[in-house]
Amino acid sequence: MSPEDVPEEGEYVIGRVIEVKDFGATLNLIEFSERKAFVHISEVASGWVKYIRDFIREGQMVVAKITKVKEGSKVSDASVRQVSGHRKQEKIRDWKNEQRASKLLEFVATKSKIKIEDLISKIKEDMTKLYGSLYAGFEASVVDEVAFKEEWKGKWVENFIDIAIANVTPPYVSIGGKFELFSYDSKGVEKIKKALMQPSAVNEDTTLKIASNGSPSYRISVKAPNYKQAEEELKLAVDSVLKIIKTEGGNGTFERS
Repeated sequence: MSPEDVPEEGEYVIGRVIEVKDFGATLNLIEFSERKAFVHISEVASGWVKYIRDFIREGQMVVAKITKVKEGSKVSDASVRQVSGHRKQEKIRDWKNEQRASKLLEFVATKSKIKIEDLISKIKEDMTKLYGSLYAGFEASVVDEVAFKEEWKGKWVENFIDIAIANVTPPYVSIGGKFELFSYDSKGVEKIKKALMQPSAVNEDTTLKIASNGSPSYRISVKAPNYKQAEEELKLAVDSVLKIIKTEGGNGTFERS
């Protein structure tokens, strides 16, 4: 990020503590060049803070929430207290992924025989706008190589995809639901089993599982790279199960979970 970039109120940032005083701590904001944040002692931790250095100290890396951006100032107000454990883990993970993505982009530049500065100037800003982050761009190239090639052009594209495939685990989404299946035939158990055994994933990168919750209830789960694909796979599987059980003289229902 450039020195002109400013964090927004409500944004979560990573900072290194550079100074601690009795009334608060000052952070260097890692993602915002030449920007700092001040955390008042009341925003260091929940509850009463008698000795501030029991909670925060120089050199420590912390996740903070920007609470106020002061116009004309390079120092924003921030809170560590208002950052939940989940939010902290998420922010650290995203930051580490961006650090990793920057290193991977260097590999792409080297392999493509392009100066890293030129490649950054050419794609980083647009890729971040499109996918939300540079790392998400690497993920996108793994999830849908064809769509990525349609979106981006240049001699670096093939190398970008190759390096992404070798180094990035694509994101996945999971969806599912519950069947209730009935058959009063003397061979009802076999007929229900036949219906449940029929579905299989259409795409190689989809995982489809069906398990018993205890008759007549059965759960189905689908894991895929994106919601569109997951929904399509789930619909095909559900339609197949309900069609077969009906053909076999039974009946069934399905409910999303």
